[in-house]
Amino acid sequence: MLFHSATFLVFVTVLVALYWVTPWQRARLVLLFLSSLVFYGWRHWPSVFLLLGSIAVNYTVGRALETRKSKPLLALGITLNLSFLLFFKYGRFVVDQLIHLGALIGLDLHVPKPDAWMPLGISFFTFQVVAYLVDVYRRELPAERSLLVFAVFKSFFAQLVAGPIVRGKDLLPQLRSVVPFDVARVHRGAWLVLCGLFLKVGVADVLGDYVDYGWTVPDTLGINNAWLVVYAYAAQLLADFWGYSTMAVGLGLCFGLTLPINFDNPYGASSLREFWRRWHITLSIWLRDYLYISLGGGRVSKPRAAFNRLATMAIGGLWHGAGWNFVLWGVLHGLWMDLELVTEKARGRWPKWLGVFITFHVVVFLWIPFRAPSLDALTTMLTRMTSGPWDINTPAQTAVMTLAFLALQKPLFGLVRAERVDTLKPLAEVALAAAMVWLLLAYGSARQDFIYYVF
Repeated sequence: MLFHSATFLVFVTVLVALYWVTPWQRARLVLLFLSSLVFYGWRHWPSVFLLLGSIAVNYTVGRALETRKSKPLLALGITLNLSFLLFFKYGRFVVDQLIHLGALIGLDLHVPKPDAWMPLGISFFTFQVVAYLVDVYRRELPAERSLLVFAVFKSFFAQLVAGPIVRGKDLLPQLRSVVPFDVARVHRGAWLVLCGLFLKVGVADVLGDYVDYGWTVPDTLGINNAWLVVYAYAAQLLADFWGYSTMAVGLGLCFGLTLPINFDNPYGASSLREFWRRWHITLSIWLRDYLYISLGGGRVSKPRAAFNRLATMAIGGLWHGAGWNFVLWGVLHGLWMDLELVTEKARGRWPKWLGVFITFHVVVFLWIPFRAPSLDALTTMLTRMTSGPWDINTPAQTAVMTLAFLALQKPLFGLVRAERVDTLKPLAEVALAAAMVWLLLAYGSARQDFIYYVF
């Protein structure tokens, strides 16, 4: 069930109404849990059993860790979670690499490949429960005693598939509390759902048609169209994932729950480190708190700290997908961050606009291996960007939408805020909402899944 489908909008409207007419918190939690299972199993019902198994395992390990602070037990819990992730997401990739390695040394390996099926959102909910177990082990969070509360924390449909990655300390206390109905909060939530829907369907999917075409036939692109494909993808990816995260936060508010924001004008960052404090914020925090700091962070020698950053970003890249292009993408991010630290004093004398310009284009160029379907397509696209002919058939609508979206991103981030709707006069709010709905009906269509659904 997709956030931007008519089925989902009907589903969530009915669910919100039932949730608020239910006076008992336990009954509300049961409703959220069952509806989350329906949501998750809508596309592939066997996935529900994986989700239920993960709930049972992590609830049990968490309770045991509270009783006894045991590193082997923590390691067991993390290993079980990562084994699910490794099998479903990376199993075929690992087998392919083994077969390729065997061929290089003259061995004809016949290793059975795992099923290509990958459960939706497995990367997100795996990181969520790993953080929970580590927090319980560190005594930063008590283990959740209620299985029902923990089940909702693990399965809440608003953030189950593509985040934000919610920490136990942020969501569990909210699930235990009885929250009275607040029309203003639901109003803010509905505003964010509409804004996120517009970003996804009205911007990302429209740009996505051109981006997909460009990456399908990169050898036919002129130099101007090759650049436009790359810029359009940067805009598409932001609108798509920001749209999802905005809808997730809005859906949370509709149920009286506050989820963390995941984006804050990332293309306005003046360094790559600042970019990662603004882009996919909850993943950045997770990588910092549970990987980078665990490796030693910056409290070690400069070479070791540089290695820690590089390793963290490489693993962050691999988290995005089972492919060497994602590893390359992560490694290049880590190398650029290290370069930024070496040149920090010199960059401090630059005007801010120059830092923003350079950082934006570094990010845009690094999106190329992230998006490339193959190494051949990657090299072809880079060649066409630098030495291709000029193509007079540049699609004007795509160019205008891309440039307008990138140029207006800062005011858009001001507009797409939960509290922003409270400052709008009723006539202005109705006009903006009507304009978004009209544009959605006139130009938008739910063409594609959310990009991060595959992660």
